[in-house]
Amino acid sequence: MPASFRTFWLPLGVIVYVCFAAAEARGGYLPWLALAVIPLGLALLWRQIRLNTEAQDTVAESAKRALGATYFGFALWLAARSGPLGHPAFDAMANLATGIAAVGALVALARIRTLGGLLIPKPATESLDAAAFTAFLWALAVVLPAARSIAPDWVRIDPLAIDYVTTTAATGTLLVFLAASWRVRILRRYELGAGDRAVGAWAFSLTVFFVALPAALLDVGPPDRVLPSGVLVAALAIAWTATTAEPTRVSSLLRGLLAVLLPGAPLLLLGGALIRQFPAHAGTLFLSALPIATAIGLVARAVAKPLGPEQSRWLDAVEAASRGALEPEPDAAIQATLLALTQATHVVGNRPELWRASPPEVLSVDRAGYLHSEHSSAPERLHELALAEPERTLRREALEAAQVRYPEVRPILAWFEARRAFSATLIVDVDGALGFLLLPRGNRTSAMTLEEARAVRLLADRISALLAISSALARSRERELEARDAALVTESECARLLRIVALDAAKNSSLAETYQGELVRSTYSATSKLTLEHLAQLGRSNSHLFVKSAAGTDATAWLAFAHLASPRAGGPFVVVDGSGSAAHSEHTWDDAERSPLQLVDGGTLVIRHGTSLPAPIQHQIARWLLRQDQRQPGELPAPRLYLTSLNTYNECASTGALSKPLVRWFQGSALSLPCLADRPEDLRALILGHLARFGMALRGEPIGIGEGALRALIEHPWPANDLELQSVLLRATLACTQPTLSLADVLSGGFSSAGDEASLAPDPFVQTVPSDQPKARRRIARTR
Repeated sequence: MPASFRTFWLPLGVIVYVCFAAAEARGGYLPWLALAVIPLGLALLWRQIRLNTEAQDTVAESAKRALGATYFGFALWLAARSGPLGHPAFDAMANLATGIAAVGALVALARIRTLGGLLIPKPATESLDAAAFTAFLWALAVVLPAARSIAPDWVRIDPLAIDYVTTTAATGTLLVFLAASWRVRILRRYELGAGDRAVGAWAFSLTVFFVALPAALLDVGPPDRVLPSGVLVAALAIAWTATTAEPTRVSSLLRGLLAVLLPGAPLLLLGGALIRQFPAHAGTLFLSALPIATAIGLVARAVAKPLGPEQSRWLDAVEAASRGALEPEPDAAIQATLLALTQATHVVGNRPELWRASPPEVLSVDRAGYLHSEHSSAPERLHELALAEPERTLRREALEAAQVRYPEVRPILAWFEARRAFSATLIVDVDGALGFLLLPRGNRTSAMTLEEARAVRLLADRISALLAISSALARSRERELEARDAALVTESECARLLRIVALDAAKNSSLAETYQGELVRSTYSATSKLTLEHLAQLGRSNSHLFVKSAAGTDATAWLAFAHLASPRAGGPFVVVDGSGSAAHSEHTWDDAERSPLQLVDGGTLVIRHGTSLPAPIQHQIARWLLRQDQRQPGELPAPRLYLTSLNTYNECASTGALSKPLVRWFQGSALSLPCLADRPEDLRALILGHLARFGMALRGEPIGIGEGALRALIEHPWPANDLELQSVLLRATLACTQPTLSLADVLSGGFSSAGDEASLAPDPFVQTVPSDQPKARRRIARTR
């Protein structure tokens, strides 16, 4: 058997006993009717309490027990009043029942459970001082009739005194109801749910007080019957408001009762007084009151409209916003919702706002109805605090009341004040918080009711899907804009890097063009052209190159031409002299920043006299070539090695001058550069070019050359090739004092001609070279 029904049998036994006593003392059918109806009604009420206990936990257990006591007091009073009138025992039992009901109602009022959040009930609201005082009053009202009933011969008490003490206790209890409910209303007005219950208890107490007291004063009924009846009605109303599972029902019932009682109570009192004053016209007065009561019923709904918050402009705006949220397009629905909420306040600039969490934006509408968004972030912990509040609504008044106990909420309160906000209702979905709906304060001074908070929360639930879609679209737009900005930045950076690369390529190309410039401008012989063609072909084939160059030949110019013809033309062109002491140091090749192997990345490395390098360094270069050929696609082109030597490739490979790891890299890509003696058609252009440079450097103007000197230079075999030619021309330029270089200037510099000056033929186009010189051959000297 449930525990609640185990406690039911004792109250039931008391009521049954009182009903049997009333039947024995009074007789008639009324006690038996009470015996049949009251236990059944009490059982139904007890069952409802048990069901509420199992179904919800918004009401404290002590409040539920107090509600049961109130129900028991009311049932016991009905059973006692079914007995004979004026009987002191039944008067004592009726007063005891009224006291039990009144104390139960006050205990239930003091045990209203909070819905959670920042606000905690103050200790004064849980005090039972009002219940204790009421118990004292009714104890006096019970003792007097009980003493008179138990010992009528010993206790001589006037029955009128019993009526007086009953009336006084009832009046005092009604005043205590007013004071206690007002105290709870003042101290818990900011708590959602508790404030609604306190307002309902105070309104019911006030209504009963202003109905019962005038009824007693107008002698509508005996005061000792009317006032206790009012106490019971008020006790039942207070106990119900404090323990009902849904606090919003209090507001609904209160509006309906007040709509009927405010115009109907005066009519009832007046009708009762007139009927009591003129009993002969009771029928006429009753029939006259019928149309008036009908009219009151018809206008009750209209009268109730201004009495409750759900018909205020805030709830009207929320209801209109809920209809606006039905728009299929998310942004249009959000715009309609915010525009409807704007109608609740008429303060310029104080508008409702919808805050997104991702991306952090705030949405609002202007007075023309256009949707605006701006990037802004909510205060820290606002989402956390709102999630812990009833109906996920964080209110300004709750922050004001909690700022002393919780200093960490002060920045949020300051943010509320800065934005002139009234409440923030969190919008959530299965993934967490999406944002919140910020309502403006406007000119409002009253606290938010639970009905309003619930309506706003339902609106937030309705627009959660809209906000999720809108946020996803906003994030998509934000990513698109970020990607577009990033693309612009990337394009700008690419253009900048391309300019840098182009400048670097131009620098690299400029160096290689400087090396090859003299060679290209002086190439007229078939041998030179064939050699350059072969070099260009090898350069385009992107192969390593072994070059045999005679002593004094400028191999760098030839290899610069091959570099510019290769895919690496824009890369570095690094020249290393393998015969120098620096190239023989392993530190030169191991340096992470200055090593030629690092500097040549993506270009061409030229090692002149490469066979002069020590074997360990040649091995290191071979390993480097192997690593470069293993590059991944998309990286810089692998650099190429151009190596020169005074001997041929086969000679270097057979003698070991070229290390074995390097030999394989030059197979099929070796060639020999022509000597000056093999390209006589190029001599005139080379001589004129050198003289122009030396003249500009030494005298500030180009130097010409006479016919005899030119003929002698062309006929010379030039065993030291380019190096000898430049040396002879430099010495001759230093000895020359005229604008034109003569043969005497050339000879004065230590030049030894190929034959006698007298043997030179006067024909400027054909010259016979004597056969006694070892390298002299007959050739045509072209003078232009």
